[in-house]
Amino acid sequence: MVAFSSNPFVLQASQLIEQRTGLAASAQFRANLEPILNEIAQGNLARLVQTLHDTPETAPAWQKLLQTLAIGETYFFRHQVYFQLLKNYILPDLIPQRRRATPPRLNVWSAGCATGEEPYSIAITLHEYLPDIPHWSLQIIGTDINLHALQAAQKAIYRRWAFRHTSAEFQSRYFDPVPGGLQLKPAIRRMVSFRQGNLSAAPPLLPFDIIFCCNVLIYFEEQAARQVETMLYEALTPGGWLVLGQAEMLRFQRDRWTTHIFPDAVAYQKPVTPGETTRNHTKPLPSLSATVPASPIPAGYTDAVRALRRKDYDEADRILSGILEQNPTYAAAHVLVGSLFANRQALPEAHMHLDTALRLDPLLADAHYLRGLLHLEMGKTEAARESLKAALYCQRGHTLAAMILGHLLTKTGENARARRVWEEALHALTDLAPDALVSDISDITARAATAFISSQLKTMGG
Repeated sequence: MVAFSSNPFVLQASQLIEQRTGLAASAQFRANLEPILNEIAQGNLARLVQTLHDTPETAPAWQKLLQTLAIGETYFFRHQVYFQLLKNYILPDLIPQRRRATPPRLNVWSAGCATGEEPYSIAITLHEYLPDIPHWSLQIIGTDINLHALQAAQKAIYRRWAFRHTSAEFQSRYFDPVPGGLQLKPAIRRMVSFRQGNLSAAPPLLPFDIIFCCNVLIYFEEQAARQVETMLYEALTPGGWLVLGQAEMLRFQRDRWTTHIFPDAVAYQKPVTPGETTRNHTKPLPSLSATVPASPIPAGYTDAVRALRRKDYDEADRILSGILEQNPTYAAAHVLVGSLFANRQALPEAHMHLDTALRLDPLLADAHYLRGLLHLEMGKTEAARESLKAALYCQRGHTLAAMILGHLLTKTGENARARRVWEEALHALTDLAPDALVSDISDITARAATAFISSQLKTMGG
């Protein structure tokens, strides 16, 4: 378990981050906030905290801190189900109504837009959907608290990594080769404007027809998320739509919304008439949610495992993105992506992929084990124990879960239970060759695991 720092200046900085930005600093960055602050402070942590207290979030010290904390993991048409939803359901609902105005008008907000891939993906979708787009008054606004990310968004120059879910034909149609990568063509760039914006403060002034706020609120502490959700509701026009990330849901004031439930996404609509809140099952989208039969191992999966073991996380990410594009219901790939995000300390996104894996296969022991590790990272020991026990229920003698759970049990004096857990794991290890690896998410061999568990039992007098 990683304890949060007891340094009073780190605690003050954490409180300032939560107050100013809504980011749950003490929870999300438990393992690395103190070294991040020390690096920025250059030996004077007290002065840094005072500077953060006295300056706005646009100041250099804040921006340096936010650039370090913000993950900014994005690429074109990330989470394609959202853009299917936009094209096949949201736009057909809104466009006939908005076409009645002179000129027809549509306002879209991408909140937490990072380096711009999401609002530009929305712009491309609208460009392809509206045959009379020159006659429309379109406002697509991307906001982010990170000014450095917004500067990159305005340049719209992207490396190949940003196109891992797109075809070569798409790239040649919408981008021009330039030094440093591919630059979005001017016609699409002009459709989007960018502003520095803090979701914990005021929203942009426009009333919006569509708001994308994907994988943002998972980083917020509870009260801040409550306030942002209220603000998003108020920023929408009647009949407007809110799209949230897979790991997110409206936790508060849910009765305000009309909830549209798709197999792999939930979209929320502000009722035209207040009080008219119904739950609608809409027309189907390709499902990621139903439990599916076991499928053959996809091509590239073994390469992804090898890349993850050698800590080549970019290569693992590239391979896994391709696998999930072609095989979105392959649960084991979601576990690897969860492991990848966990290694990057992106805990909310790690949880998101593990949740998806367990929806697809509730008996996937590695997913329960990883969830247990994440709970330990957050200091939630009891939740960790339950997840580790679930892993052992799904796979008797699961080596990794047994190693950790046995240790937790000895810390609470439950030596007899720890002994049983370790002995079952040792028995399961006899089925593996000594050099066999015990899991796709670990580089521990059966020989090493056997030696470790045997030493623990010996220490206990077994």
